[in-house]
Amino acid sequence: MRVVEDRCGAYRHLGVDATAYRHQEAITIDRSPEELYDLVAEVSRMGEWSPVCTGGSYDADGEWFTGTNAMGDSTWETRCRVVASERGREFAFINHGLEGRVEMVRWAFTFRPVAGGTDVTQTWQVLPHYGDGLGLDETGTVAVLDMMKDAALEGMPQTLAALKAAAEAAS
Repeated sequence: MRVVEDRCGAYRHLGVDATAYRHQEAITIDRSPEELYDLVAEVSRMGEWSPVCTGGSYDADGEWFTGTNAMGDSTWETRCRVVASERGREFAFINHGLEGRVEMVRWAFTFRPVAGGTDVTQTWQVLPHYGDGLGLDETGTVAVLDMMKDAALEGMPQTLAALKAAAEAAS
């Protein structure tokens, strides 16, 4: 996986401060890290918890999947590539947009055992070429980023709370 050292500098061509477009949320769930990893890594189930993602299906290679999403009356699919899959520790993928050509957003779930269960942290990080994946100018890109930021800030705690409720009910 490519690590971007200068996230803010990578955005200079868009005039966007990258730090405004990343976020993380955490929750403690009374289940093992392995059980929680198994739930999250089964992308077809994400629609049970997320207010935006409605599900997904893996390609035959198991590395790529197509994610399905909905906001209001809008629906769309994204091509995603799994970049970390360490059972009980981390599941992460990069959304490559509608056509699967541009690294746009990195989503991750990390799992850390603690007394009383597992700390689950979900992260959302917009990547430097997000605007290229949309084919929009700076103004259009910022408008979409602001909308997606609002959706992430609202949706991530909802996703984690729903994951907790489902995981703890499945005892």
